[in-house]
Amino acid sequence: MSTEKTINVGDLVSEVKPDRNRAVDFYKAIAMVAVAFGHWMAIVVFKDDDGGIVAGNALEFDYSLAWITWAFQVMPLFFLAGGFSSAVSLDSHNRKGGTPQDWVANRLRRMMLPTMILAYFWIVALGAGSALGVGDMAFQGAAAAAIPLWFLANYTIDTAIAPITLPLFRKRPMAFFAGIGSAFIAFEVLGILGVPLIQSVNWVIGWLIFQIMGFAWKDGFVPSRRQLAVIAPTMWITTYVVVKLGPWRASMVTDGQETFEPTQPPSIALMLFGIAYCSTALFLAPSINTWLTKSAKSFKTVAVLGSVGMSVYLWHFTAAVVAGVALLLVDGLPTADVGTLDWFVQKAPLIGLSFVFLMVLLSIVKRFEIQGLFAAKAPYEGSLVRILISAALLSTGVKLWTGGTETNIMIGLALTTVVWHFDLKTRKSSKRVADLVD
Repeated sequence: MSTEKTINVGDLVSEVKPDRNRAVDFYKAIAMVAVAFGHWMAIVVFKDDDGGIVAGNALEFDYSLAWITWAFQVMPLFFLAGGFSSAVSLDSHNRKGGTPQDWVANRLRRMMLPTMILAYFWIVALGAGSALGVGDMAFQGAAAAAIPLWFLANYTIDTAIAPITLPLFRKRPMAFFAGIGSAFIAFEVLGILGVPLIQSVNWVIGWLIFQIMGFAWKDGFVPSRRQLAVIAPTMWITTYVVVKLGPWRASMVTDGQETFEPTQPPSIALMLFGIAYCSTALFLAPSINTWLTKSAKSFKTVAVLGSVGMSVYLWHFTAAVVAGVALLLVDGLPTADVGTLDWFVQKAPLIGLSFVFLMVLLSIVKRFEIQGLFAAKAPYEGSLVRILISAALLSTGVKLWTGGTETNIMIGLALTTVVWHFDLKTRKSSKRVADLVD
């Protein structure tokens, strides 16, 4: 019997412990929805004067839209919630006498199972496209589908090192946080001064800072609501001043510019923005938690959405690619200038079709995410060092997949698939577990 038939996520809501922090589930779910909608809004695709297809980011055509990214850049929030969840899960795992490598392996399996379904899809699509003589278009689609996966490359690493970073944080919380914060600033300054490659370290450190904030949230090591009511607006104002004075730009997502890129790796401006966002989330969390505790129906909706959140994240760009092709065939792509009211109106069919195709895709692939969520926690046969190496290889594979070139895509897909099959994949699964998510 399939996992999808034996597990009903909504039915498990009644089994959730009363003291569960439901705001964490809410933030994870809402983050995935915001990312999908934000990407659909930002997509630019049209025919040029020669009949060729032009695809890109709206910010490349109208930078005045940059401030809208402040509403849709929610990855700091996801790392905050992810850090909280990792701390809860690790504490439970450690109480049961589990090893760090078992925890890392099972966490990676949960993330990578639905990811591999996407990888298989594009491996087949690339092969079929090449055989039919439309390989270039297939590679463009694979590159577009991988645009949001940079997040997974970073989340894989920060999650894998959680068994190391969590104890270090708990030993000396303020010193640890100050240390990684100082390291982040030092590496960014060195990068600005021209030291090659050094700034890339902030791919890990930048997002790790938000995960550490999640650890602090779980341990109750956060400011009071009264303090957060001051900290949050102060950080928003600070971020605004920083981007107005420069050299950092207003956009909080990749914007096509070569210098002072906001996310690759995270910039100081993005870190200030993320701290403002997370401070606001921490301030609102008690109210959200109270609401979801009182409203079982609302929490059930959050739980169901959360159970397919990863699939929404993984497949929403593929859905947009399919929608774009469909509109291309009927000459329905937007023709108005990017950023104008007419352009937003003409984008409605693209957004609507993207949603329809995403729902169709979810009906097919959601069972794999649910299977990963409720899979039995199988032991890992290797050492902690080995699983950390595997995590690094997975992260590299996913990062290469997002690289855009045909070579990077092929190497990235191949590397990810090899590591999955030879070091992580397991067929063990369970019919049901009491905890909705760790």
